[in-house]
Amino acid sequence: MSSSCPSNDQWREASTLIIVTQSSSVSKICPSNAGEHKNIVISEFDPSINDNGLNGPQFRDESDYRILMVKRSYLSSFMASAYVFPGGAIEKSDFSPKWWQIFGKFGFDQLKLAQQMSARISGSRPPILQDPLMVRSMKESGQWSNDHLTPDIAFRIAAIRETFEETGVALFIDSNCNHDKNQSWSAWRKSIRDGSTSFVDFCIETNQCPDIWSLYEWWNWLTPVSVGHRRFDTMFYVCCLDYQPEVILDDVEVTSLEWSSAGEMIRKHAEDGIFLAPPQVYELSRIDNLPDFRTIRTFARERERYGVQQWMPVMATFTDGICSLLPGDDLYPVKLDLFGNKPLLNYSVSMNESRSLAINLNRIKLQNGVFSCVCNQRLTCGHLSPISDLTIKPLRSML
Repeated sequence: MSSSCPSNDQWREASTLIIVTQSSSVSKICPSNAGEHKNIVISEFDPSINDNGLNGPQFRDESDYRILMVKRSYLSSFMASAYVFPGGAIEKSDFSPKWWQIFGKFGFDQLKLAQQMSARISGSRPPILQDPLMVRSMKESGQWSNDHLTPDIAFRIAAIRETFEETGVALFIDSNCNHDKNQSWSAWRKSIRDGSTSFVDFCIETNQCPDIWSLYEWWNWLTPVSVGHRRFDTMFYVCCLDYQPEVILDDVEVTSLEWSSAGEMIRKHAEDGIFLAPPQVYELSRIDNLPDFRTIRTFARERERYGVQQWMPVMATFTDGICSLLPGDDLYPVKLDLFGNKPLLNYSVSMNESRSLAINLNRIKLQNGVFSCVCNQRLTCGHLSPISDLTIKPLRSML
């Protein structure tokens, strides 16, 4: 295999799910086992409204929605003790032809369903959905057939499966997961997690069909080459629920939870020391542009058709901190090093002084243990720019 072609040795593919629920109350961090749509104009957010140059980002104090965040175990080999969205690595069984048996039982034709899911998006398609490493590996080993699921379906199933394993939240089309089901499925969840039972066999046995239609593509993040010893290429999806489901954590991969608005979670990261990884900070900062649950749901549904791009942050050091540079930033490499063959970018200037090198900014900065977004441009795929910390002064103030 060419060195320019990624393999499973470089990274694993994964799915994660941003669950947004309508709520009027705030839930605190707790241990496990505990009108009309507004008009949305895609890609019309103007990041300059946050460019006060002095006071930093302005996050919302109140909201009528909550987002589910789970805390990874301190024993985790990847993002230990971090608050993340539920999710995890893709599995071969997520592509299994057995899924057509389930969809067929619920009245969905194989060909029509595959066409329906692919037709939802007319915009950009990332490599993870065009040519997944998992599919490539199965083809090379002779384990692939034309009856296997398309990536558009399989990666949604993976997000639903991982959410079910970690939190007990069951996103099925027949009914909401009630307390009795959640309790009775605990043994199933354990066997799915340890690999003794596949998620597809569980769904066949219990007559459940994953609600793949409720998941909307949000973005695609590839772990930087310089972060830890494990890397993931992860599809981010959004699911908006009218109710707040019961959560029973697995106490293995995740150990506590938080129902919080986007702005509240970022503030807790900045003020209380809650650990959020850079992609979570960026996506929460995007969502915080949207004032309420209905607006989030409408935006997620309408924006999806523009597709997503794969973003791999590139680490750069400055005299006063570290930045994860993102596509669109003037300092982002023209030729991307996917495999870590080149040294990290190192600038002997401060972040403010870097404005003499970069006018267009799209980055996540790390200072004093806190991540914050810095973006002064309109982004691709009809997406929102994040609420930004533009205390990095505009170039005009440095002239």
